[in-house]
Amino acid sequence: MASLVALIIFIAIAISQAVATTDDVILEIGISNESQGKNLTELTMQQISLAIPYFSDNGEIRRMINNTDAYNTLALSALKCCQELLPLAIDNLNRSLSTDVTKGGLMSMTCAAGTNMQTCVEGFEDQPQVMFESVYNKLKYPIDLNRGITKIMARSNNKSDLLKKDSDYPGWLSDGDRNLLLADSKINADVVVAKDGSGKYKRISDAVKNAPRFSKTRYVIYVKSGVYNENVNIGSDRWNVMMFGDGMEKTIISSNRSHGAGLMTYDTPTFAVRGEGFMARDIKFANTAGAINGQAVALLSDSDRSVFYRCSMDGYQDTLCANSKRQFYRECEIYGTIDLIFGSAAVVIQKSSIFVRKPVPGQDNVITAHGETDSQCQTGIVVQTSTIQASENLKGVSTFLGRPWKPYATSVFMQNNFNDLIDPRGWRPWNTTPGAKPTPDTVFLAEYENRGNSAMTTGRVKWKGVKTSLSFAEASGFTVGSFIQGKDWLPATQVPYDLGL
Repeated sequence: MASLVALIIFIAIAISQAVATTDDVILEIGISNESQGKNLTELTMQQISLAIPYFSDNGEIRRMINNTDAYNTLALSALKCCQELLPLAIDNLNRSLSTDVTKGGLMSMTCAAGTNMQTCVEGFEDQPQVMFESVYNKLKYPIDLNRGITKIMARSNNKSDLLKKDSDYPGWLSDGDRNLLLADSKINADVVVAKDGSGKYKRISDAVKNAPRFSKTRYVIYVKSGVYNENVNIGSDRWNVMMFGDGMEKTIISSNRSHGAGLMTYDTPTFAVRGEGFMARDIKFANTAGAINGQAVALLSDSDRSVFYRCSMDGYQDTLCANSKRQFYRECEIYGTIDLIFGSAAVVIQKSSIFVRKPVPGQDNVITAHGETDSQCQTGIVVQTSTIQASENLKGVSTFLGRPWKPYATSVFMQNNFNDLIDPRGWRPWNTTPGAKPTPDTVFLAEYENRGNSAMTTGRVKWKGVKTSLSFAEASGFTVGSFIQGKDWLPATQVPYDLGL
């Protein structure tokens, strides 16, 4: 015990005094086993807990906002997001210590905690420098500690000591549930939502509020046809919720929150889900704010092992936020303009249709914007066997496969039909302002066996991180089986999927 305490003190002193980077500290002390990793995780949770009061309604950041000259709606929205994100980071790290988390889930939860903290910091990037630096400095230590945890995982000589073994079926799904989710069978709902009063609830949020907490079995909510104008939030304590409707053009959840209305992007989703094991089927998630109002999320998922089947995500900029953890989308329709699929998750989208809309005049369309700041987190956006097409006349508008949001951005397009839509350059920089920093060499932007005239790669940008023709072996690393460990959890859902290429 004394040696473990000494280890924690050593790490804290070394990082806080900046005598070495987190990477150097780990190399020096040779962390390589489960107990040391656990203690570093507990230290990280402790440091996040110490930071939380700083972001309270009576904390230092709120006082700084109050001292600004005008009513700062964006800063208040950023503060609200941090109040949600930091406890969520603790939840994710605490979950990573659970004995029923698989090896893929362990890394997923740890990386998600880093994303939570990073998103909090990014909310203040456009605020006065003194405010941004205050937030950055407050969270830099726990962010560095969290990266230390992922380095432990990557460098452990005996990963069986650190990572739990994946099972054939996830422990959170009982035997009885395996016959519940057949794709074309009648599903028995636990509760019904109907606008006409024929169900137990008229509002989806009320059904979610009364769902069981930390359920080990499916809780099924049937949402009848209708347009439900509400913002729905499925919290991190609502596990294994399944929601299904009467079809993506019949059951519609709609709202219009946007950055243009003074909200941070993370604060705009029409539908947000954070509880693990979420499933949705035959529903449309819409944000009607329009192109003129900037970032406006229709669907945000922070749910590990989440599945969206035959769903529609309907918006303009930032339509689908695959924010963190492992996610799967099948036979969906996704509408948008700029960064229409973005986030820091490990996500595979299969056999879906991506419809590109007309943006504000002078803007380009960008399909993906993945962001990752931790080199050890194997996250990315994978679009496979899908179709990309224009939903309207896009004359004069350039459409790109993506732009790298952060240093370790990963976007992969495999076996898709591009039609004639994609700009020959393929990818565009995050920032096109003259004099902006070049795209980092650490990004990974790749293509494999796509079809259509615009799938020709001879005109692609010549960045180091652009891979115009992956090998079969390389592409196989981004399949459902490899990238999101789908063989360990998708069979239980009974949703169709392709495990490989």
